Amino acid sequence: MSKDRHIRNSRRRNNRPMYYREFGIPARIAKCDSVEGLEKQIEKYNGKKNCYASVYVFDSSQDKPDGKTNYETAVLNTVWFDFDDNKDVDKCLKDVRKFIRRYCKPLKITPRIYLTGGKGFQMNIDFYCPVDLPQHIKRDSIKEYLKHLKQKYVLKTLDDICINNSVSCMRRIVNTAYISKIEGTPTGVWCTQFSVDEIMKLDIAQLYAMAMENTKRTIPPEPSKKALRNFVEFVCDLHKIEHTVSHSVDYLLNKLDEATSSISHSYSISNEYIKPPRECVIKLIERNIERGHSSHENNNIISTELVAAGYKNRDIHFIFESIYDEPGGDWGWYTSNPNIAGRQIELIRSKALNRYSKDKLIQLSICTDKCGCV
Repeated sequence: MSKDRHIRNSRRRNNRPMYYREFGIPARIAKCDSVEGLEKQIEKYNGKKNCYASVYVFDSSQDKPDGKTNYETAVLNTVWFDFDDNKDVDKCLKDVRKFIRRYCKPLKITPRIYLTGGKGFQMNIDFYCPVDLPQHIKRDSIKEYLKHLKQKYVLKTLDDICINNSVSCMRRIVNTAYISKIEGTPTGVWCTQFSVDEIMKLDIAQLYAMAMENTKRTIPPEPSKKALRNFVEFVCDLHKIEHTVSHSVDYLLNKLDEATSSISHSYSISNEYIKPPRECVIKLIERNIERGHSSHENNNIISTELVAAGYKNRDIHFIFESIYDEPGGDWGWYTSNPNIAGRQIELIRSKALNRYSKDKLIQLSICTDKCGCV
């Protein structure tokens, strides 16, 4: 394992990824790492509480130190739409039909559509395969895509709260009872999936009548290459990456990774001057991540070491955020934007400060004579 990767994994004691989906009522109360785990929660709460699950699954090996979900690890295999109108659910149906006619049918995309049981519809557009975007742009990519579709197709009932929640959204679970928010009892309507033909032909009364039968049916998703490409091309437009029909999706994803992960700066370090981080400084970083604290002197040691090793702003940001586990503030080591360096880092770069000498590290009890570093 490279020292780079060793640092990134220092706070992950179990390196085996375990993906889970959140379950809520609607407050998030459980993480389910299997279908069986989710079904147990549904069995426990269905008919008593409204049952929800996260739209996306998340990687437990990258959870935050306090155990909370790191939503940037969402596996983007779908785009979820929530159409809602408390006064007239027929307006939601009209928006769903409009989107199917103007977006789905021209691209030959078959969406999954659900009557929630309340005053709206849920819909999914499924990708042919998960979209491997850089983590720090996932949330904005989904949010901006939904905002774009809402504006382009005039989808007045597409819910703004769910758009803004983006990758952290919770959706009502299919074939579960709708519980009245006022009385706390089942209304007799179930969250029910419908085919595209049914949605286009049946009126709202007929759809609700079917939703009261609890058919317990599910219609398998039809993953779409065109849906995948449409989304990726939109994200490319967001980041001003040129694309043509001849470019593969993999090519465009690589370009996105380069544009958003390897931000160019006014400074540069020639390869001959790049020095890999020393083992004793790596151990210092690991200790400070465990403690959740680092002194000003330690931060200077870490920063000069990482700059000398050619680390990019977002990599340095990741390490300091791992230590402090809070948004970047006014301390100067990292900012709220992973791609913008803190003022202390910029100062080190502008003055071309050298990393600490071995003698100085020994003096500060960071290194020892027996350490193999130089």
